[in-house]
Amino acid sequence: MTQPQMTQPQTAQAEQWTATGGIDLVEEGGVPVLRLHGEVDTTVVEAWDAGAAPGSRRAEAVDLSRTTFLDCRGLRLLVRETAAARRAGRLPELRRPSSTVRRLVEATGASPLFTQVG
Repeated sequence: MTQPQMTQPQTAQAEQWTATGGIDLVEEGGVPVLRLHGEVDTTVVEAWDAGAAPGSRRAEAVDLSRTTFLDCRGLRLLVRETAAARRAGRLPELRRPSSTVRRLVEATGASPLFTQVG
């Protein structure tokens, strides 16, 4: 009878998920602007939401000039964080969206919720 061979236990390497994008609320000319950069996905949105109650940060414009990716959760954040401007009768601006982001906004039917600039 042969003895089973003893081997060193394998340790699983944990996958580390890191945010590759970000969101900031800044003021430009007296207007609160959400400034997105990089890949804005679920991980980035969850980090943003952890900082304050969803919808509590009110933006009247969104700067997308440095956004390389936006998923549906990111788009939902834009709609939510600019809702106060629409309730006040103003269409929030989407500033300099990439063609990829523009297609997402159009494909989801969200275009009427924003004025696109640049």
